Amino acid sequence: MHLRPATFASIAVRVAALLLVFAAFVLIFPRLTRAEEKRLAVYSPQTSYAISVLDHDGLEYVGLVDLLEPLGRVEARPDGNKWKFTFTPAGTSKAVEAQFTDGKKKAKLRGSDFDLPANFTMVNTRGYVPVSALANLLPRILELTVRVHQPARRAFVGGTGAKFSAELRKDPSRLVLTFPTPVSPAVATEPGKMRLTFTRDPVVSSGAETVTYGDPLISSTAFSESNAAAELSVSVNAPVLATYSEGGKVITIAAVGPQQAAAAAPPPAQTTESAATRIPQARPPAAPRFLVVIDAGHGGEERGAALSETVAEKDVTLAFARRLHRELENKGVNVELIRSTESTLTLDERAQAANAARASLYIAVHAASLGSGLRIYTALVPAVATDPAQARRAFLSWETAQAPYLDASSLVAGSIAAELNSRQLPVRALAAPLRPLNSISTAAIALELAPPDGKVNSINDAKYQQNLATAIAAGIAAIRPKLEAAR
Repeated sequence: MHLRPATFASIAVRVAALLLVFAAFVLIFPRLTRAEEKRLAVYSPQTSYAISVLDHDGLEYVGLVDLLEPLGRVEARPDGNKWKFTFTPAGTSKAVEAQFTDGKKKAKLRGSDFDLPANFTMVNTRGYVPVSALANLLPRILELTVRVHQPARRAFVGGTGAKFSAELRKDPSRLVLTFPTPVSPAVATEPGKMRLTFTRDPVVSSGAETVTYGDPLISSTAFSESNAAAELSVSVNAPVLATYSEGGKVITIAAVGPQQAAAAAPPPAQTTESAATRIPQARPPAAPRFLVVIDAGHGGEERGAALSETVAEKDVTLAFARRLHRELENKGVNVELIRSTESTLTLDERAQAANAARASLYIAVHAASLGSGLRIYTALVPAVATDPAQARRAFLSWETAQAPYLDASSLVAGSIAAELNSRQLPVRALAAPLRPLNSISTAAIALELAPPDGKVNSINDAKYQQNLATAIAAGIAAIRPKLEAAR
């Protein structure tokens, strides 16, 4: 059969169109799936994090290792249909031992019998407990008070839980929200509403969940919790703006108008006395906080490299990211994990999350079976002479956004390498076209862990990972003043 050129071209166009539709579906479908992903938030005095929730036999389950690892050291192993684990809380040497049986409610915890409300289950050697068990199980393991808001899947450890006050003030109308500790909600506006969503902040209701004000500007507020987050919805009758003060402890919601716009803008070179009296002067912006964002490579459907038959890269990267998170926090550094669960994220989504967080340093974590020690990568993009301060105000190409920050990235890599060398830990510093480093608009590096002795399974050795995490955190702490000065 022979096709005329015109017919062949027509078929090629149709095939290309179908491929584009299919590609769009592939890109969009994971986002829809992740948007509906169930999560459990855990708030403790040391850290806040979220983990994935799985549906099993009509009930919600969470992985015990995922649940406890951010709070200490977990060692777990299957033994036939038994699943045993030892948990040592951070900052102590007192271990807690427990044993569960696949498909059974009966368990052993601290040497005593413990009954779960539903069967324990093992999936691929991982142990899962029902969410409904956490209110009784966590206090026994942690020896701390734990409150669980089960419908919203939020757990508050050790007295965490921040109640806030909402006060409507007049002349002009404004809603003042006061919190006991600094908060950082995601703020979204839509016609008639402003929504403040708290994911990492343990914000809880301080009274009535719905309050009606009857004010011409702000008519009501509604507080709700769902899927590991809290939300305060403010009903308004005009466009409003949320401003922060007192280090993030106070959020003021007020109308957007000429005066507010003038107050938010830099003051003019000269103002008349009447104008200066009429328009309140904006406060100097607070210095940006020093924040490190850690991105555990792969996750969810992406296993990464199969380091061995039983060791997947995604598990190694997440475990090490959590260790590094704890070490940096111990040094007084603000830290966030881009991936703290079994979620699947694209490279662009990881870069977007890091840039949106206004991080001072981005760290990608990977693992490999070849070589030994740690490899530190910086991006391989053409350097530019643009000053980072100017870069923050300029348009940056997505593919080369890292270019103005290469010097800062190299300083971080050098400081970490020097610290590892001083501790006689093998390390190499390299440059490579490793995404998403090229799209990160701040200092950015990638860490690749390899086994200490050439034996793949030893990459999971707790002592080895801890030594690396301690050295890396020390290297970052040493370079922190220079990074802060550059910002």
